[in-house]
Amino acid sequence: MHKKASPSSRVVELDALRGIAALAVVAFHYTTHYGQQYGHTDPLGFGFTPGNYGVNLFFLISGFVIFMTLERTRTAMDFVVSRFSRLFPAYWVAMLLTMAVVYTIGMPDQHLPLRDLLLNFSMVQQILGAEHLDGSYWTLQVELFFYAQMLLWFALGLLKRIHLIILLWLGLAIGYGEVVIHHMHFSYLGRELLILRHIPFFALGILFYRLHTRPDENLLNYAMIALSLVAIGIAYPIVYLWVALGCCGIFLLFVNGMLGWMRGAFFVFLGSISYSLYLLHQAIGFALIHAMEQRGMPSLVACVATLVIVVALAALLTFTVERPAMRKIRSWWRANSLQLKSA
Repeated sequence: MHKKASPSSRVVELDALRGIAALAVVAFHYTTHYGQQYGHTDPLGFGFTPGNYGVNLFFLISGFVIFMTLERTRTAMDFVVSRFSRLFPAYWVAMLLTMAVVYTIGMPDQHLPLRDLLLNFSMVQQILGAEHLDGSYWTLQVELFFYAQMLLWFALGLLKRIHLIILLWLGLAIGYGEVVIHHMHFSYLGRELLILRHIPFFALGILFYRLHTRPDENLLNYAMIALSLVAIGIAYPIVYLWVALGCCGIFLLFVNGMLGWMRGAFFVFLGSISYSLYLLHQAIGFALIHAMEQRGMPSLVACVATLVIVVALAALLTFTVERPAMRKIRSWWRANSLQLKSA
């Protein structure tokens, strides 16, 4: 018998980790990235480059959570409805809010043609050849393609062979890395659909889920984690190996029950708004920072004020759109799927 992960451990620690990762990305964008792209009117004198890699922690969390979700899922449509309700309502409203800010006080280079704006509603605008309304949206396409691939393995009944699937992923990632190193051509469509630049991080998340719930597999899962790290070291710039090692360290603390301090109120709140914060922070934040700086506000004060505004907007989006929409859509689906079964 293997121990099952408790729902509470996911809701609290993993959501708190997602919140911390989101805040790290915000810090990177408001300090380092904004400074590189536009230049603060009075340089901050510091940045937060490590925050750029918060998205890699997101990918580990997704690997863990999506595998856990699929193990508890009855049908493919249950999973589709669950993911749709989690992602799209908040995303669409966040887009409308971002458009409202960008097209009133935003900078000219933030404005997109109508075609690109419309394609942004798909969440896969990049592969359709459109620019992102908000630069952070690129990770959402990566997440969707991961969900689609995991749904395929679920539908084929192959999740029980996840270690073989991960070996395939690692082989493909190494092959892609070698192609890049030797400046050879690789299909853009294939690379994006198979998320070859990111798949080992999702694999690590899945392996930590197995480590967390199946102590009888410990040796195998530790060996596979080591192989994933080797693949990252071979396939990608060396910085990603250090990022992966850091993420693995965090997850080792989590699976060994050493992140209980993240159950505090601040981390619970941060975790609850993490998705909305991620959706709203960059384009709106850049427009606000620029507008405040142009009115003579010191750059550091502009960054802090923008963070406060964006956190407030994220909380509003979370509790008035994201969570109510998710509950209503899932309740509607449960009711209708039961009716279909009894018909």
